[in-house]
Amino acid sequence: MDITHVVDRIGTGNAFAAGLIYGLQQYDDYKAMEFASAACALKHTYEGDVNFSTDNEVTNILSGDTSGRLKR
Repeated sequence: MDITHVVDRIGTGNAFAAGLIYGLQQYDDYKAMEFASAACALKHTYEGDVNFSTDNEVTNILSGDTSGRLKR
């Protein structure tokens, strides 16, 4: 996934760590690493120190949906 417009880099390490912890509870090691990487990438699109991405948004990225469109 290419991130063409980074909004804020602060907190991306925390987003990766949190994504990895969550991912290890849900998936195998490789999938957990992918989940953490996607959570970190999504964090680049939010201002501030908090990653507001949901589990569904991260898993959409993992499934190849990088359209950025809201799904309701």
